[in-house]
Amino acid sequence: MAAALLCAAVAATGCGRPTAAPARTSASFADGGVFVTVTLERSTAHTVAVTATLKPQQPGFHLYSLTLPDQGVAGLGIPTRLAVAPPLSPVGAVTASDRPYGLRLDGLDVTLPVYPDGPVTLHLTTRLAATDDSAPARLRVTYGACSPARCLAPVREHPVTLAVPQI
Repeated sequence: MAAALLCAAVAATGCGRPTAAPARTSASFADGGVFVTVTLERSTAHTVAVTATLKPQQPGFHLYSLTLPDQGVAGLGIPTRLAVAPPLSPVGAVTASDRPYGLRLDGLDVTLPVYPDGPVTLHLTTRLAATDDSAPARLRVTYGACSPARCLAPVREHPVTLAVPQI
């Protein structure tokens, strides 16, 4: 009986073999007062999850929302964007880890959609072209960080090039 239980336990755990870690690559940069880490995680032959975490380097700073129009509201604000180029193509829209809220600017009749102060993580599911998975992934990240007192230099279409993870 004990031997049968031991055999069942070994079979359930895979005989002590480690499970394979997901295939992933990542890169980081700092610009405009924000530290950004971009990660690609490949789960199937043609599916690559893109994650970008944007973390203001100073306390009390927020990032503008994905929902902010490209030209801002009344010309104010820098929308957060994550874009991919071939060999990756988006499957659906970019989503964020946090919900934006409306920030009313003192002295102006404008409300801007922003994320809570601190980091925000963007997620995008992409499809990898079947033609060549050895081509690098090219991405662009756009954002602006502000506090109630001031805004930092906006970052527009910062390029990120990463190797596509191999499975």
